[in-house]
Amino acid sequence: MNRAAMPEDSKISLLITDTFKWERRDVVELRLEKSLRYLKGRRQVWLARSECHDLLVVAKCFMPGKKQRREFNREVNGLKMLSERGVSCPSLLYTAYDEFGSLWVVTEFVENSNELSDIVLNCKDKELRQRVIRAFFVILIEHWQAGVHQTDAHLRNFLWDGQFIYTIDVGLIRFKNVALSDFKKTKILEEMLGSYTVSFRDELLNVIPEVCEEFDETALLRRIQVERFKRGVALQEEKNLRRIWRKSQRDCSLFLAAKHGRRKLICPRTLDSALIEKLKNAPEELMLMGTRLKSGNTCTVQRIEWEGRPMVLKRYNPKPFFYRIRHILQMSRAMRSWSNGIVMNQFDVPTVVPLAVVEEYNCGLLDRAYFLMEHFEGESVSDYLNQKENDEAEFERAVSGLSRLFERLRQLRIVHGDFKAKNILINESGLMLIDTDGSRFLVNRRLFIKGFQADFKRFLKNWPDGARVKKILKNRLSNIFDQ
Repeated sequence: MNRAAMPEDSKISLLITDTFKWERRDVVELRLEKSLRYLKGRRQVWLARSECHDLLVVAKCFMPGKKQRREFNREVNGLKMLSERGVSCPSLLYTAYDEFGSLWVVTEFVENSNELSDIVLNCKDKELRQRVIRAFFVILIEHWQAGVHQTDAHLRNFLWDGQFIYTIDVGLIRFKNVALSDFKKTKILEEMLGSYTVSFRDELLNVIPEVCEEFDETALLRRIQVERFKRGVALQEEKNLRRIWRKSQRDCSLFLAAKHGRRKLICPRTLDSALIEKLKNAPEELMLMGTRLKSGNTCTVQRIEWEGRPMVLKRYNPKPFFYRIRHILQMSRAMRSWSNGIVMNQFDVPTVVPLAVVEEYNCGLLDRAYFLMEHFEGESVSDYLNQKENDEAEFERAVSGLSRLFERLRQLRIVHGDFKAKNILINESGLMLIDTDGSRFLVNRRLFIKGFQADFKRFLKNWPDGARVKKILKNRLSNIFDQ
């Protein structure tokens, strides 16, 4: 039986091979309560319960294979070496194997802990977020000075329990007998900063000088403050954008990609399981729920609720037969909406959160497709600005939001392609860009300037010539589009 096919709440019997902080037993029974991570064909991580002790543990399963065995060995040795070097990490309890030949590493479960990404990227408490970011950079410096190199230093590989940061996923850590060079530290920071939002990047850069001074890392600080470092971060951002784009379209640790009959589904692994089943088996039934927002030949849009969560389901209706033949090798609009939304959310472009995409095929040709997203309650930016023209504070807030949005699009060389006013929504919480299925990323610089300026011209057409709002927007925003 394949590990990936094992459902949650199932049981597994493990034969222990080595024990560390564990009472010796030949066999242990685990109930697999929640899948934490999954890498197809290689490994899966479970939150599990040891039934003999009624104890929660983290159980990492390495599937059969030479490569997986090497990863298993690196995981075990890494946990031992981190402990020897005084780096906080979950305690290694035991190693084991199962009847399918998979190898298991079982560690303690750190109670009341969260992945650093949950706090740093989602926490609204600014003081807590800054405290955690500072603690994170302190941990990185301590790692580097101890010769510990996390080759995949993203935030999901660290836990925070309210007091301490724990290092996890240690199979990707490499160890040296000396501290890492300043060149290596700089490259690690470039890669990490290029992988996250601008807000996280700015907050981390704010704490770096103080921490570098505290740990006598003045040479590292000098490297970070030069223009070359900024260019390195930008290059890493482009590289990571392409990686996320590809990752959004395949089965991986973040996304579930499954085929069911003539349907193909991609969604986050964290999406409600009942909703996943509905999308796989009967997406059209969701179109019968809720309220119709738009009916058209090209697409139909429905507002629905699922377990009290407001969502919008957009159905792309079938195209004529010969159109589908001509475009058989092209990505569907629904899939572009999904992937574009994933990338934009990852890189600080305010866009509705994508929840799932479903494509239906008939004789190998795309038939209908569905794109599910979170609902954003707002009005078009043109209506809002017209209403708030004499409200200086609100008008300024909206224009500043537009400035930040357009500046970020320029940084990532994103051409939207359809800047109608109804495609930029606004409410008291901020702006939101929608209908991104025609957006293109990292466009060739010459073509980008042409396309980006065309976006701005289309945006300004939302107001008649001579309108005061149009004049203000043109004066305030033209410098972004003229660069």
